[in-house]
Amino acid sequence: MSRNPAISKLQDDIEELSLAINAQRAILHDLKAKRLEVQHRLNLFLDPIARLPLELQSCIFVFVDSQSLPRKPDSNVPPILLLRVCRLWRDIALATPMLWTKIQITNSLPCGPNRLRLCSMWLERARGLPLSVTLRGLLTLDQNLQDLLAQYSPQLKDLTLMIDVSLIKGSNPDILWKMPERSLPSLKTLSIEPAGYYTFIGYIGDWLDILRAAPGLSHCEMVNTFDNPNVPPPQPLMHASLECMHLGERGALDLRRNMGSNSLAILQYLTLPALKVLTVSELDIAHEAFLAFLSRSSPPLESLEMILPHREPWLEPVVSRFLPLIPQLVTLELAAIDGVRILPFVDLLASSSEVLPHLHTIVFRINAAMNIHYSGLLSMLKCRFTLCPTRLERFELNFTEYVDMPNEEVRVGLQQLVRDGLKIHIGAPGKNML
Repeated sequence: MSRNPAISKLQDDIEELSLAINAQRAILHDLKAKRLEVQHRLNLFLDPIARLPLELQSCIFVFVDSQSLPRKPDSNVPPILLLRVCRLWRDIALATPMLWTKIQITNSLPCGPNRLRLCSMWLERARGLPLSVTLRGLLTLDQNLQDLLAQYSPQLKDLTLMIDVSLIKGSNPDILWKMPERSLPSLKTLSIEPAGYYTFIGYIGDWLDILRAAPGLSHCEMVNTFDNPNVPPPQPLMHASLECMHLGERGALDLRRNMGSNSLAILQYLTLPALKVLTVSELDIAHEAFLAFLSRSSPPLESLEMILPHREPWLEPVVSRFLPLIPQLVTLELAAIDGVRILPFVDLLASSSEVLPHLHTIVFRINAAMNIHYSGLLSMLKCRFTLCPTRLERFELNFTEYVDMPNEEVRVGLQQLVRDGLKIHIGAPGKNML
């Protein structure tokens, strides 16, 4: 059956027009590409940033991003936002793995496929660099997200667990999050804290498990995390590399803030032979447990900051056992509700130059300058400044209100030490009564 000539003619015309349209599309595509190229060349003249070398633009992106906390994997925040600005910025962002090394994952809700995909792409773009990961929420992780984190756990350098206790209905669960069984060989810093002003009652065994999985950990911070007394005690741990530990509320030595919000119970199960810096809130564990921790650790402690117990003061027999356990101490900062609680420390430091011979900074913080034995302070400062192998460089006695004042003889002695080179501050912050 032969085709109708009219139909054939129309079909040929359509094909010819289609070819012409395609040819015009190709020409239009080429013209758009040439326009973009010319626009780019024009930008080089008009935009000073565009004239910067690509390596320098990449460094600028990294610097700006380094000033921020880890970001959520969202298309409306950097560095994903940079991909949407222009082709040049997209190429730079994708070629800069440092932009993708910090991520915050809010895990209080089930992990949807889109969020999992964004997290996976984000971590993949880091290309093997060390990672900083913040997990925020209930820490009840979706299994797919757990598998993803386990895949990248060898790269994990910094881990922050922010527990949103306000989302928990009823009593706090004993265990909110479990580390994968894989070790964390690259982990250097660990922070465990509540998201907000709530305290968290968890199980110290969980936190010890993370420490066990991170043999290279050097810095650990635990804020407002209390142990659950209704579970069996965990297995003790000796950690050979941990050098800096902060236990308690941030601003722990600010006595105007809540005292007792700390995590000291974990020290009962730890031995830290490399510990150099220790900051704690009020010592709400028995002093015997704290002394036992120092005794078995024998740490090369160089800096100690803590709030002295406000219920029962440490008496001289306790202090005389305490200070010899930390002979390498360089900086000592103590906070107390009154001068009575620091008196045993003052007396012991004044009694012998062999006690803490390397001490060069002493800071006392008290609520009010009541019951301060200024003559004892002067004797202590003279001993530390003139007789010790390492001469004392700085002394501070800070309080918000003062009632007792040093007499004229003590003031003259303190002023002479200042003239000799000792830096002394006595009074409210910014107001030296000397």
